[in-house]
Amino acid sequence: MQLIKDVKPEALKPVSIQVLVADRCQASGIFSLVDTLIAANYCLRKKTNLKQDAFPFKLIGTKREHTAYNGFQISNIQPIDVNDRPDILVIPGMIEATANPDKLAALLTASQDRIDLIKRWHRQGTVIVASCSGNFLIAASNIAQERTLTTHWMMDGGVRQLFSQQPFDMNQMMIDHGDIISFGGATAVNQMTLYLVERFHSRELALQTGRMMLIEPTQNQQTPFSMFMPSRTHEDAHVEQLQSLLENNFQEPVALPELMKQISISERQLSRRFKSITGETPISYLQRLRIEFVRRGLESTNKQANSLIWDAGYEDVSSFRRLFKKTLGMTMSEYRQRYGVMHRNTPVNF
Repeated sequence: MQLIKDVKPEALKPVSIQVLVADRCQASGIFSLVDTLIAANYCLRKKTNLKQDAFPFKLIGTKREHTAYNGFQISNIQPIDVNDRPDILVIPGMIEATANPDKLAALLTASQDRIDLIKRWHRQGTVIVASCSGNFLIAASNIAQERTLTTHWMMDGGVRQLFSQQPFDMNQMMIDHGDIISFGGATAVNQMTLYLVERFHSRELALQTGRMMLIEPTQNQQTPFSMFMPSRTHEDAHVEQLQSLLENNFQEPVALPELMKQISISERQLSRRFKSITGETPISYLQRLRIEFVRRGLESTNKQANSLIWDAGYEDVSSFRRLFKKTLGMTMSEYRQRYGVMHRNTPVNF
């Protein structure tokens, strides 16, 4: 294991970080980042004779004080100086993950000066790092140039509506392109900060910091945390009708062509409109409904896994188990062990 006292010479040079703050930003993302950077700087000074911080940082914004979406004030914010370019610019969540596409579009319109700053500093060599909805500013700046980004899994609808040409993969917790690092939602900022410590200093300092802050340094997928929440805010009556048919009948052996015949447009046209609105094909929508039913059973009951699969309307147990692992990134047994409530005091058969 690499020791802090033996880190490579280039890691001894301070890496400056600026954190972009705005009204309606995610306060926890900013405070968690700051606290973890303070811990990293403390760990380094404690283990070495260095007097300087490894990661000098400051908050920047258009005002001395901004109000986060939870109503708390974030202060000690320095004015943006375009000539004071940092090594790393961090863009935390800029708006709550539950915001609708209209609010997200308004955010981007109001953020043009920040988007221009991102473009300028990226062009000059700053590494741009974003978490949660901060990734929308990266997408709007077009610095990713169609390289894949991630964000909070609940923002899937806004992503598809606002950035049809920009690839997003909400399954991923972290995507590192070198000049751009994209992280997922909410407390992914904890993993993000440890990753920055490791990449720009050392693995050992990241581990020391993680131990101090009780953060496990992993970059797992977001998929185990996501819930299937299909949109019902559209105005397409035919798509709405098929959604209702699937949601009311998914526990039965469903023949999709027969269900779709109950709707007065062609199967091909319905499938195309369904995919455009929901982001899922009719068959993948049906599969997601069944996976959601089973995962909730794993979380809250001691019912045998195979019984849950059959109750969900799936007959091929092996096929469903493969689909579950592909979708959520872990087996049914692993999922129940990690997220189940009932299994802890009662043996469960798989």
